[in-house]
Amino acid sequence: MDLPLASWGNSLLPFGSELLWTALPWMLLYGVIGFVIAVLVCYQLAKKCLLVRRPPAWHVGAKLSYVLILVALPVLGGAFGAVHSVHRVVNQALVRDLQPVFETHAPALRIYLEQRVKLMAPGQPVSMRGLIEPFVQGMYYRPVSGSYWERSKARWINEFILRRGSLLLTDVLQNQLITRAGVLGETLTGADLRNLSKLDKSLPLVLIDAITQQASAYFNSLKLTIGLFLLLALLLVWGEIMLYRHYYLRRYPLATAIPVSMPPM
Repeated sequence: MDLPLASWGNSLLPFGSELLWTALPWMLLYGVIGFVIAVLVCYQLAKKCLLVRRPPAWHVGAKLSYVLILVALPVLGGAFGAVHSVHRVVNQALVRDLQPVFETHAPALRIYLEQRVKLMAPGQPVSMRGLIEPFVQGMYYRPVSGSYWERSKARWINEFILRRGSLLLTDVLQNQLITRAGVLGETLTGADLRNLSKLDKSLPLVLIDAITQQASAYFNSLKLTIGLFLLLALLLVWGEIMLYRHYYLRRYPLATAIPVSMPPM
């Protein structure tokens, strides 16, 4: 049973432009916020003379902390804004675009399962993953031309469908059947797959919820990575300051000025 996944693949290009134009304002906004914070941090460092060093070479090298702060904060701020906006767009697209597709094809999935079960011997064990994979493979996107874009798009779509979609659909169906039929374990029998019509309404919602959770975990990990890079940049500046103040100055204290007495007139 083939599903019209080609229509999804063809919509990737306008969806990509939507992501770009939605992410750009947020990226610029967070980038400007990062630049303002960077300027304030640099001002405080200069005001308190925290980057003044006695060795000339170290004094010049310490000024690279200004460059690091002025580059890292705007860039990482822009990256955070882009990830945040893309996350919002993806969540909206899941409900707006993907959920209607799931609702349309949920009955087709049920009919497919029922037909496969009828071909099996009574009491024959059924592997839910083995039952789902042929259905998922029927959803493969087939390139409409031999262009590099079409071949690359087909490769990425089909890899995602087989690796992520198959596992996700298997887990969701398994959990739904366990909930409704009281089935325990990973292997089912044909009798457990009767009366699946109730899945037509619940399955799309469960799938969207599962995909949303996976997307949230992915984007939150990206935000955490950006935060760690920001923390690393600030730790480098702070570590250099601590190294100079608590190591170098203790080993090589500044010379104390000795007052020179004037000769008697």
